[in-house]
Amino acid sequence: MSKIKAIIFDFDGTLVDSEHFHFNCWNEVLKAHNLELSYNYYTEHCAGTPTPLTAKALVETYKLNITSKELSDLKEEITEKRLRKEDIKFMPNALNTLEYFYKLEIPMFLVTGSVRSDVDFILEKTDIKKYFKFSITRSEVKKSKPHPESYLKAIEKSNFNSKDFLVFEDTKNGVESAKLSGLTCFAIQEMKEMHKKLTLADKIFENFDKAILYLEREGLL
Repeated sequence: MSKIKAIIFDFDGTLVDSEHFHFNCWNEVLKAHNLELSYNYYTEHCAGTPTPLTAKALVETYKLNITSKELSDLKEEITEKRLRKEDIKFMPNALNTLEYFYKLEIPMFLVTGSVRSDVDFILEKTDIKKYFKFSITRSEVKKSKPHPESYLKAIEKSNFNSKDFLVFEDTKNGVESAKLSGLTCFAIQEMKEMHKKLTLADKIFENFDKAILYLEREGLL
């Protein structure tokens, strides 16, 4: 592994502590259908999966009396409303990590399965937009993670080669998307029981601090 010249971050679950937020949004939507997901089920089957695909899976699995498009639209509507009311929370040391790489003048990019409107709102609300050269969201691609399109688009748009990047992800779909794009990917996942799903990652760490210590120790920065 050569020295890191650029970094790509996933958003939900990697930088933003959003899994409980989306879990609650889904259960708010599903309440009308007498369905309540457990958090274990959500992390196992839904985390890191784009809303339309999750909606399709839920409709098929639970034989819901609603189309997947209708369910997906309702989830997006509730997400947008709650985003504007609730405080944005970050993963442990995420902000310190952004500042760390920013001071090292390592270019950073954002690749996420969230929609453009939600991402732009959070970037502006939390004042972290300054850290990223650009962002690629679900709104700019035809196929979401685990398809590699979003990462390939980011590579093409940047002035770097795939070997120059390090990606930070937290889910199986995200890791798979990065690896299919030929990128080095570190998984940051504090839930050890999820590590067995992240074996495609080049390295797995419980938090950003441990990942940075590794990069420093190996002389990769």
